[in-house]
Amino acid sequence: MKRTFNTTQNTNMANSKPDAMLEGVIVAVSEISDNQNEKKGKYWTALLCDSNQNINRITKYLSSRAMCALHRKMIEYLNNESSIRLNKLKCSGEKTYTATAETIGTPIDLSLTPLCTQMTTIKNIQSVSDEEYISFNCKILDIGSDEVVVFNNAQKRVQKLKTSTVVADKTDFINMNIWENNFDSIKKDQCYLIKLAKVKIFNDELSITTTTHTKFEPIEDITDVMAYDSIQILQESAIAGVITSIGLIEHRSICPKCYSTDIECNGKTIKCIACKSRSLYVKQSVEQKEMKLNVIDANQKRFEFIVKTSQIQALLEESNHQELCHNDLVENEDVLLALSSINVFVNFNPKTMHINTIVLNNIDNK
Repeated sequence: MKRTFNTTQNTNMANSKPDAMLEGVIVAVSEISDNQNEKKGKYWTALLCDSNQNINRITKYLSSRAMCALHRKMIEYLNNESSIRLNKLKCSGEKTYTATAETIGTPIDLSLTPLCTQMTTIKNIQSVSDEEYISFNCKILDIGSDEVVVFNNAQKRVQKLKTSTVVADKTDFINMNIWENNFDSIKKDQCYLIKLAKVKIFNDELSITTTTHTKFEPIEDITDVMAYDSIQILQESAIAGVITSIGLIEHRSICPKCYSTDIECNGKTIKCIACKSRSLYVKQSVEQKEMKLNVIDANQKRFEFIVKTSQIQALLEESNHQELCHNDLVENEDVLLALSSINVFVNFNPKTMHINTIVLNNIDNK
């Protein structure tokens, strides 16, 4: 992506001059709609994928006229899948721009395939970063009830409806939030190609959400999709048991382009078997903020959890082993001896197996 302004000048984006430039491929253009923040006027938005695979949002505000030459040109570039250069843009935030009356779109020769429109699997989506756009095939397994959500939009409070769904393909299943503008786009037990949904991560829980640019295209039935139990999509479950072991988490490398785990690490580079790309290998930080924790319950059922290091330290303090908190929690045998002598009560996410809370089970620890 090319910009003609100095990034050190972006401290006051609201007053920035319209001197920004973007180059890339248009992946979405909205219709011209009424401006929700003003009683008069209209606007439209578009998404542009730049050469770094960043998705930039462009907004153009109009008068009451419902005609815009730039809007027509953006749709033309979208349909032709050709590259474009936009100049005289005003930077209004991170990866957010406003088109001005001076903004012009011109064709350029740029070899670029946006990854956000390439098909991925739900299993690979589990490795995608927060706020990234994705496209995938799936089957709608379940549709929940409507939920009211209130937003503060400028000086107004805006109320919208959403519903939680469960979608699946042959590799996995996942929660997806559908907003009211897409309620009529889906039906239970139907299969769709979903374009430009967005990944959201909150409290270590990964889900998918639709946006104004998300599209649903009916496709043929996907057979043998991943089955799910309704308890697996609950946000929390609980058990009581005894800790049997703790250990380090193996951080598997992924392809930074298509997020596949089917890769080969060759020294300083990663070769992806799925998309045939090569990229630099970025070594993970040695600091361990999370660990594996194995617990066995009264029925001798074993559970493998992901627990924060701080939660283990708090548990040691609660069980009067403060002196062990700052030791190596994996290598020091005294840590495991202390933990295995106590009974714990664990609240956890049954989908991710991340521990929400872990405390002493006082019934058995006296």
